[in-house]
Amino acid sequence: MMKKLFISNSIKSIKNMFPDYNEEMIEKIQYGLEAVYLSLTKVVVILLLSLILNIFVETVIVLLLFNLLRMTGFGLHASKSWACWITSLPAFVGIPYICKYISFSNNVLYVIAFISLINFIFFAPADTIKRPLIRKKRRIIYKCLTIVIGCGYIALMMISKNQFLISALAFSMLIEAILICPATYILFKLPYNNYKRYQNGV
Repeated sequence: MMKKLFISNSIKSIKNMFPDYNEEMIEKIQYGLEAVYLSLTKVVVILLLSLILNIFVETVIVLLLFNLLRMTGFGLHASKSWACWITSLPAFVGIPYICKYISFSNNVLYVIAFISLINFIFFAPADTIKRPLIRKKRRIIYKCLTIVIGCGYIALMMISKNQFLISALAFSMLIEAILICPATYILFKLPYNNYKRYQNGV
């Protein structure tokens, strides 16, 4: 399997270059490599499908808008790669396609955006068991940044005349809102507010 080959070869190279790294450090690096591999392969497949469906530019725009929010709001990561594929393909191929070919009332899109913003206020940032946001100051900073970005998206929606962009902004906010919602964590049977497991998470 390509993934195992990529990770095993990378870990061997890292151990040779940095023999002083302990097992805990190697585990963290391995987790990071797995995330990078999955992200790269996922993006390649998504972009190839977008080319076939003639929505390449639209897909890139949605990916950029979503990932800007994801950088500060964080959110759920599927524990299995197949689950990640099942959720990513409809989100990042289906939504750009829908935004390009289906017109939505701006009022509906504003409702989606404002509901998403309320989710950001209550639930951002949402961490994972492997990446708990232990420091309270960092959580506050990330929450504020996510809210500011969300407000910026809504402001851009209000001044833009491009219907695709308005839809893409609203649905990018919706994807992030779903990924940070506690109900989504419950649905995927994943722990929420993982920082609470640490006594110094105050």
